[in-house]
Amino acid sequence: MGTQRCPVNINPQRFKHDLAVCLRVYPRVSGTPIFGFTDKLELIRLSLRTLKEAMGSLRVKLWALLDNCPTTYRELIAQLFQEQIVEFEELPGIGNEATFGRQIEILLRQDEAELVYFAEDDYLYLPGALERGIAFMRRHPEADFLTLYDHPDYYTRYVHKIRGLKAVEEGVCWRMVVSTCLTFMTRKSVLCETAGVLRTFTRKNSDLGVWLALTKVRAFNPWAFLRSFSDGLFVPASHLRAWRHAWRYILFGRRCTLWAPEPALATHMESKCLAPNVEWRKVCEQKILFLPKTS
Repeated sequence: MGTQRCPVNINPQRFKHDLAVCLRVYPRVSGTPIFGFTDKLELIRLSLRTLKEAMGSLRVKLWALLDNCPTTYRELIAQLFQEQIVEFEELPGIGNEATFGRQIEILLRQDEAELVYFAEDDYLYLPGALERGIAFMRRHPEADFLTLYDHPDYYTRYVHKIRGLKAVEEGVCWRMVVSTCLTFMTRKSVLCETAGVLRTFTRKNSDLGVWLALTKVRAFNPWAFLRSFSDGLFVPASHLRAWRHAWRYILFGRRCTLWAPEPALATHMESKCLAPNVEWRKVCEQKILFLPKTS
């Protein structure tokens, strides 16, 4: 899996925006959302309100991929992001893998910002979270990828128990991690290098397999592979998928760094995947008048 050259010469001074965001929206509820939500539109409304607050004073260009969504979803996004430039793309239900592929293409093609953000529709953000993420990326040019999510798996699964670099800034401990989900920030220049690996997700690689290939933290350690069986079959299977789909990059590509905050600046809105050490119910209660009593 080789690298891809950027079609243009990257020069951050010439970009109009601080961040280019491509958001994937799907109208059905998956898993068990936090705090008893059953209406996907209301879940997205809450998610997008916090996403907007996470942007703060940033200059943001937003693309919204609407995968088989009713018109109410487009109307909601247009209303919430009146102050931003939004481009919509209506898709006929192409699914998770294909919409991720569209995100890659759009963020590679765009010429609005050097920093880019892959967003999903079921994340909850703290105010100014994206501002803080961008500040970290600007202060640390060696950082390739960044997530605002402190995944609970970091504390329980062997695959994530590494001794990585740390940087404490403004009350947040940023640390290097092995993997995250498919909501993350990177640089357009890094995206150009790694698009081939990221695209393997559209060809049956797992999200963990993608990150294992990019960060390479566990890639060359047979003992780590054997120990990963204690994490469940998904983890060793992802090791194998990483080698199957991206072996050229693992052997010859550059090792990338992925950083995550502790405590989290955002969380997945799946009830079993809430980031620890943040009172997310209080965050929600500040945005809406009523939350279901079940959690």
